[in-house]
Amino acid sequence: MRTTEPLPSSVRSLTLSLRLGWRAQPALMAAGFAVTVLGAAPDALLALALSRLVAAAPSGDPRRIAVAAGALAALVTTSWLFGIGAGRINTRLTDRAAVDIESYMVRLHATVPTIEHHERADHVDRLSLLRDHAPALSELYQMLFSGLGVVVRLLITVGLLASIRPELVLLVLFAIPPVLVSDWRGKAEKRAEEAGTQAERRARSLFLLGTTLPAAKEVRVARLQQRLVDLATESWSVRYRPMARARSRSAIWLSGAYAVLGVALIGSVALVATGPDAAPAAVLTLAAGSRLSQYLGQTVRDVHLFRVIWLDGARRLTWLDDFARSATATAHGAPPDVLRAGIRVENLTFRYPGADRDVLENVTLDLPAGAVVAVVGENGAGKSTFVKLLCRHYEPAAGRITVDGTDLATISPAAWQERVSGAFQDFVKFEYPVREAVGVGDLARIDGPGAVPAALDRAGATDLVAGLPQGLDTQLGAAWEGGVDLSHGQWQKIALARGFMRDRPLLLVLDEPSSALDAQAEWELFERYASAARRSDTGGTGQITVLVSHRFSTVQMADLIVVLDGSHVVEHGSHQELIQHDGLYAELYGIQANAYRGTPGRAHRADGPSVEGP
Repeated sequence: MRTTEPLPSSVRSLTLSLRLGWRAQPALMAAGFAVTVLGAAPDALLALALSRLVAAAPSGDPRRIAVAAGALAALVTTSWLFGIGAGRINTRLTDRAAVDIESYMVRLHATVPTIEHHERADHVDRLSLLRDHAPALSELYQMLFSGLGVVVRLLITVGLLASIRPELVLLVLFAIPPVLVSDWRGKAEKRAEEAGTQAERRARSLFLLGTTLPAAKEVRVARLQQRLVDLATESWSVRYRPMARARSRSAIWLSGAYAVLGVALIGSVALVATGPDAAPAAVLTLAAGSRLSQYLGQTVRDVHLFRVIWLDGARRLTWLDDFARSATATAHGAPPDVLRAGIRVENLTFRYPGADRDVLENVTLDLPAGAVVAVVGENGAGKSTFVKLLCRHYEPAAGRITVDGTDLATISPAAWQERVSGAFQDFVKFEYPVREAVGVGDLARIDGPGAVPAALDRAGATDLVAGLPQGLDTQLGAAWEGGVDLSHGQWQKIALARGFMRDRPLLLVLDEPSSALDAQAEWELFERYASAARRSDTGGTGQITVLVSHRFSTVQMADLIVVLDGSHVVEHGSHQELIQHDGLYAELYGIQANAYRGTPGRAHRADGPSVEGP
């Protein structure tokens, strides 16, 4: 699925970028503008000073020659000083703007309450190009000021040519084609770049597979090195072939336009060389004409780069700003302090962007307050999707979710997610000191006494941390100085502890959070947690715990077991009720129980088999 929405207009995008820069660094913006634009005048007037020196030389008048030479030296010095000043001011502006712009982009991403846009190819393509151009966006102001300076230089140069002979102003007409060709060149190359975005993302992904640690073992065991090289080379070729063709065509047209300008400039010098005061006029024409060509070349280059990089980046930043604003939740309701009735799912339907079938369809279910709910089913049944909808990471395509009778769509996503905690199967390895890697699960309590140790205890990770060199202060991640790497199972325990940081959530989701643990460790973990939750009445909040697991020895301790199959809820009830029902749950439970016993076949006993070991 490709996006059809156009990028915002150039004028609106430049306005937003300038407003961001002015808001962040007004003094540097003003200084950079003034020094860059004012420095254009002495540079452009060098041609006039040179012609005056040529005119004074034949006279033999020392005073006249000294004045002309002094004026030329003053202009050279002033131009040099302005150039140095502009360079240093604009460098500082660029460095500071880079931090402000990237922070602004991160804030825009953070304001989007759902994660759906991360799974849309059209959005990912645009965001990929924006990330690539983000560092260059901070140079937008410098390039804009430089462009205005070139305009000043061109106006002065045209005035100098007109002072010699008015018809020399016609040189400007011959300067128009290179500018137009450059503008067309930028559009053509940008279309080629956008067409190859997915190929570039694929090539970068292959590069990471071949050069980073997570994939290193499988790549070497499977001997995939050359295969990755070949695929990456092919992807880069797909990316660059259209770009190379576009650049070749535009280079031919641009060369032709410059050739026409060169002929016109030669004709202008020949024209003034036959008139009175031929020497100074010819020098001024040649100097101003060459300056015109130089400024025009700079204009063409700047127009091309401005359109391809800076203006395109500004338009994509404005697009992201528009998208974030449109996606910002309009709901401002507050979640309840305590769950009384629980969460109800009514006719819930969801389909991933670009998919041709529903992942969940017409799901209706009650999750009672204070209950431990297990969600089971085969791979692809929609278990993780169901959890993400409860967390409001996605918006339903149809149906609704209510919290104590209040539609979740009317509750502020940020406020709801502050009352949600959890651990997910695709957890993040936060390479921070242990205290922070766990504590970020609840920033408000990260420095609270006992909060992190309590979360580690609930996750069964106390012994893990005790064995680390510096305990809670141990840096995680072998890539950092003094860092310690963990096994996948140990990382998962840290992630689980992070999910247990909030002590009064309304909803705790555990989506395959212990898949890297052995069955015995998982069973002990959840048995301990479920027992503690029931004894404490979940902290008095009516907390609902939703557990997704493939291990039936674990889920049988739940108060309610929900069985998903083919995007529908096919069964729900307690373990004993589902075993007696002798449906899909009993079949899957029997298969897994027999696998533990080493007994082939399907179990049909109404009371269900017991598992010999978790």
